[in-house]
Amino acid sequence: MATISKLFQFSFKELLILAEAWFAFFKWDLIISNARYAKWRDKIPEISNNHKQNAIKVSTEERLKIKTIISITETAGRHHFRKMNCLRRCLTQKQLLDKKGYHCNFHIGVTIVQGKVKAHSWLTFKGEIINDNDDVTTRYSELQQVDKQKILYALK
Repeated sequence: MATISKLFQFSFKELLILAEAWFAFFKWDLIISNARYAKWRDKIPEISNNHKQNAIKVSTEERLKIKTIISITETAGRHHFRKMNCLRRCLTQKQLLDKKGYHCNFHIGVTIVQGKVKAHSWLTFKGEIINDNDDVTTRYSELQQVDKQKILYALK
């Protein structure tokens, strides 16, 4: 019941974004979980080479609008049927942000933890990390354009 009461804190416009995000999560989860990679690889955005390459000042207005969209999509992801990982979050957030005119870059990084390769994805806008902590690039080694099939399989 507490979750339903939180819905009333959103404006109508924010509820539309929440619904769109929830269905985008559903779509991406269904595709990633059930379709062979060959069927959906072309829907994955190109991996950006370096998040600092296009560093341009983000206006306060842009930052606020992007932060709102990211926050709403994170809420949708937390209240989904299944746990939404970073890949699903990035694809959903990029889809919504691109639609609103905020064309962001998709990044993948890897690290080794206890002998296992761990992968993580995040987004940047005008060189700023928008959906993760600023230290993500110190925790993960950012990949350049590589064989996406191997990396995305680790994120799956």
